[in-house]
Amino acid sequence: MKAFSLSWLLILCSIPMYLSATATIAQTDTTSYEQKLEDGIDAFYRTNWTEAGAIFRELQQEQPHDSRAFFFEAMIPFWEYYFGDRSKKAAEQFLSQSQHAIEVSQNQLNKNSSDTTMVLMLSGLYGYRSLVAAAEKNYKEALQSGMKGFKYTRQLLALDADDPKALIGKGMFYYMVGSVPNGLKWVTNMIGISADMEEGFDALEQAAKLDSYVRNDAQMILAYLYEREQQNKKALKHLEELCGRYPENIIFQYNRARLLEKINQFALAREKYQMVVTMDTDTLDILKQKSKSRLQKL
Repeated sequence: MKAFSLSWLLILCSIPMYLSATATIAQTDTTSYEQKLEDGIDAFYRTNWTEAGAIFRELQQEQPHDSRAFFFEAMIPFWEYYFGDRSKKAAEQFLSQSQHAIEVSQNQLNKNSSDTTMVLMLSGLYGYRSLVAAAEKNYKEALQSGMKGFKYTRQLLALDADDPKALIGKGMFYYMVGSVPNGLKWVTNMIGISADMEEGFDALEQAAKLDSYVRNDAQMILAYLYEREQQNKKALKHLEELCGRYPENIIFQYNRARLLEKINQFALAREKYQMVVTMDTDTLDILKQKSKSRLQKL
């Protein structure tokens, strides 16, 4: 989670940092497709990305005009990039797959301009592209993608700000705008936006209570933002719930251990770092290496 450290201007342009809210909507023709999609998303959150990728590719063959499977497959290299070793290969793979997902999503949106699912995915995809491009020092692409993502975020809120699917975008929007330093308030005033940080937290907390995959991303974001605001116990609460829901997710487990260390619960931190080291997964091996390093220092 420490990986998300960009300038305030970039953060403002890259508001959408959420993943799976689209899983609860946009029904396709067959129940089997929806069940397979749910299975793929579950494998994604378990960080079993080999299984998840195979399912998403199968779904793309079944329904080539449904952008959800393209969206989620693109999220695999995004997570690998941001939670892993920032490899150029993962960056290039994400940028390629996300561009395809954007094209499919845009085609669907052209057929129905009020389709909140497509607006949501486009805002997220462009936001993620901005983050990766910035990390790769491609600042022109970062700015262009960030502004496009920002445009879709505002469009989403205009369509239905109270829709559960919009809560994460709304929460991030309010938090980011509300936490802009006073010296940069003129930027937000100039483009006619205002919001309160606490309103952002409230919207995200609402999303975290939903009985859908929306809550996973809301809790991930809350954990990151609470840590950013030095409210580590609140951050840990959400990580504990994510670890309970997805014990095989090495990202959640590692960040729980890191936060336990941060609040001086060293015995528990050592226990959780050791758990990460012995996890039966070949995903993000770098987190096992980092856990070994922390165990030595503890």
